[in-house]
Amino acid sequence: MALEEYKISVIVPVYNAEGYLEKCVCSLLEQTHKNMEIILVDDGSKDNSGRLCDWYAKEHGNVIALHKENGGSSSARNLGIQNATGDYIAFCDSDDYVEKDMYLRLLSAALDHPEGDICQIRAVYHSAGGEALNEPEDTGEVHHIPSAEMFRLLMLHLGDASFCTKLIRRSFMQDYRFSEGKLNEDFELILAMIQRTDGVWQVDNIGYHIVLSDNSNTRGNYRKEFFDAMISNSDVAYKTAKEKYPEAVTEARRFQFYQRLDYLLHIPVKEMKHNEVCDGVIRFLRENKKEIQNNPFLSEKEKRNLRILMQIPRLSRRLHGLLMKMKGTGKTEIYTGAQIT
Repeated sequence: MALEEYKISVIVPVYNAEGYLEKCVCSLLEQTHKNMEIILVDDGSKDNSGRLCDWYAKEHGNVIALHKENGGSSSARNLGIQNATGDYIAFCDSDDYVEKDMYLRLLSAALDHPEGDICQIRAVYHSAGGEALNEPEDTGEVHHIPSAEMFRLLMLHLGDASFCTKLIRRSFMQDYRFSEGKLNEDFELILAMIQRTDGVWQVDNIGYHIVLSDNSNTRGNYRKEFFDAMISNSDVAYKTAKEKYPEAVTEARRFQFYQRLDYLLHIPVKEMKHNEVCDGVIRFLRENKKEIQNNPFLSEKEKRNLRILMQIPRLSRRLHGLLMKMKGTGKTEIYTGAQIT
């Protein structure tokens, strides 16, 4: 088949998105690759999002509107997968937008490397005000990341676990579904998928734009379900390293430590007491304090922060909060943050 004959199904979970859905959908409708199927899945929205989805479906023949009771983005994505008819599947969050040539570039890379099931492109993170927060490569080069290296990069927070930057062969995607009722589901699924591939094809172009806002499950303030899942996923990753990627066990161990640092720096102090997950995090760190200090992939600042937080977790958080208040800033200086999402 010629390139233009390949259909791409883009699945967009929609929940209370009336304020930014237009920018998202317009960026999909304006794609230079025209054989597109846009599946808008209204996940029980309480605003006008559902009616907007129906309007787009009425006005554009390649837009499909589906409606369901609220069940979270995973269940919305799964319904989209079930109804997708494209040769390839992609995902887009309703508060984000894409470059006009994103899917053409991804599809071209996929067809040039038919042995690959997953291609991905670079993403730019934006503040709610529109300011770009990172500068990804934009060279146009396409290169292969072997599955073992992809796993290692994920363990170092240098890899991309998001499904929104990826184009996936539908025949491959049909074997998988997102875990419903959980957050941080992208990471869990990408770990499973890369084990069945020889890697990911990376397109070094800016294609996807992530708008950081409190509307997202994973981009706003502390949510217990997300951070609890973050801890359990790090343990799954370590088990995966031991079984599949033993050469990356030290990196996976670093991932466990780092995710727990992230957890302790985000959980509200008032929720740290009588919290089974928090108690387990602190106990884990204390039991492995020597290994933390010897891990070559943790920075000295991260080691120091872990050492302080495992020894006096609530007191150190309170003192840091007071210090930031005295400085008149809400910024967290104790934590540099290697993961934007």
